[in-house]
Amino acid sequence: MLHPFQHITDLSEICYRNGVQYVVISPGSRNAPLIDAFFSRFQDRCYSIVDERSAGYFALGIARYLQSPVVLICTSGTAVLNYSPALAEAYYSQIPLLAITADRPAEWIDQQDNQTIRQKEVYKNFIKKSYYLPERIENTRLLNAFHRQMYDAFSCTSNEPKGPVHLNVPINEPLYTEIPVCSKNISLPASVKKSEEIHIPDELKTAWQNAEKIFIVHGQDRPHSEVREVLSILSERPGIVVIAENISNIKDDKIISHTDLLFAHNNAHLLQSPDLLLYSGGQVVSRRLKNYLRNLKSLPTWRIGIDDYPMDTFKQKNRILSVSPANVYKQLLHMKQVGNAHSDFRENWHHASAHAMNRREELIRYVPFSDVLAMKIILDALPGGSILELGNSSVVRMYQFFNYPGDIEIFSNRGVSGIDGCLSAAVGTASISNKITLAIIGDLSFIYDSNALWNRRLPPNLRVIVLNNEGGGIFSVLEGPSSKPAYEDFFIAYHPVNMQKLAEAFNLHYFCADDEQSLVSELSRFFQPAGKAGVLEIKTKRQNNVQAFQMILGKNVSSNKQKPIT
Repeated sequence: MLHPFQHITDLSEICYRNGVQYVVISPGSRNAPLIDAFFSRFQDRCYSIVDERSAGYFALGIARYLQSPVVLICTSGTAVLNYSPALAEAYYSQIPLLAITADRPAEWIDQQDNQTIRQKEVYKNFIKKSYYLPERIENTRLLNAFHRQMYDAFSCTSNEPKGPVHLNVPINEPLYTEIPVCSKNISLPASVKKSEEIHIPDELKTAWQNAEKIFIVHGQDRPHSEVREVLSILSERPGIVVIAENISNIKDDKIISHTDLLFAHNNAHLLQSPDLLLYSGGQVVSRRLKNYLRNLKSLPTWRIGIDDYPMDTFKQKNRILSVSPANVYKQLLHMKQVGNAHSDFRENWHHASAHAMNRREELIRYVPFSDVLAMKIILDALPGGSILELGNSSVVRMYQFFNYPGDIEIFSNRGVSGIDGCLSAAVGTASISNKITLAIIGDLSFIYDSNALWNRRLPPNLRVIVLNNEGGGIFSVLEGPSSKPAYEDFFIAYHPVNMQKLAEAFNLHYFCADDEQSLVSELSRFFQPAGKAGVLEIKTKRQNNVQAFQMILGKNVSSNKQKPIT
């Protein structure tokens, strides 16, 4: 008979042989054999993160940066539930995570046993696949079958579309016996890379060749994506407009990035409508762009990408082509286009974009000290080659107003767009990047996810900027919430938290700015190597933030102009 934890030891070995580099462990008792097995194999590549919710996002930050799976390990009960937000984000952002959750034996479920809940398929709505492992494996034949099953699990999280996979592991007592060495007969199938044969449907070929006005919208993407170069080439053609926001990590003057500004400073009815839309990549931030495309009538649309579910973001005459966008665009690039040879469609949109950029440059001179102006000053001071983690709500929207250096790598949790793990994900990325990793987040995001700083190995290259706008600043600039009687307490959620004391509690360097001059001065010190992580609190006034948003978008400009800011 095999050792009761033989399959657990072999699981750690299978993960190691498949290229897992990091394991994120939250402490517990039921997961003791898992901790022993994985720590024995991975040693200093194991991170101890007590808060499982933060641990999930920490692992996500690593996996997102490496584009390879990271293992998560936790004990049973509510610890398992705390992985849910990060796994949902990983699913909708196509990030590979392998969540291994310890469980009680089946006979103790619903029997008032400690830390026991129904864990089987607990994440079923937002993972690629779940596996319920045996409590123990009796013989070598069954162990070999287990090896193949675990290889399948690893392939599932790694193959496109990447995403989270759940392994639930019932473990019986005694928990603290010595674990066995791994099996000598672990034999894994040879990894064969699939060649992707591209068969573009005739319907798309015909539409592409005959269209006079083509829109290509590329959403969020990882840095250095294969699609960058081909979209840059396509964007030069007369009948093609390529739109890719800053979070797409595509830096090119020929590509339109600032769509909120474009629609704010131009009459959409005067812009030429596309007659073909191709959409690829992740989420689009701009609601104005989404609404514009959704309001067009019967626009032939193709969703291009390997997704885990059918996607029809713009509610048009939608078709789906489940192929990597780079390969599709490369083939379309070489097809002769009859329809758009003499089209002025591209010039029409780029003229509108240039007008919006000119208006931004004019208006930013009059904007009071606010989150908007602070964002511009931060980006001007950001060291080249840095990593930028954008918080959700107003932060990621403000970022779309401005240009950024081309060698900056941009990340943001836009799969589900929650504020709950922005800081933890940034800490994970900083832990392995060895680059200055700057998280720009709001005050509520910082407080909500402050356990991200509860980390004995907090990386010294981490920098955090907290835009303290006295609560949930996004609700000050959105139309509607401020008219509600519950606005102050339940939308803005003003708080009395002292950011300096919170930063000092986690042994971080603390900086503070409350006007333009102090911000410029503090940033010069903030980015200097300091031996440990740092937090810069930027204090802004709510009314200034509302005014700044209105001004940059061209609302009530004449009445708000003051002496230009120098």
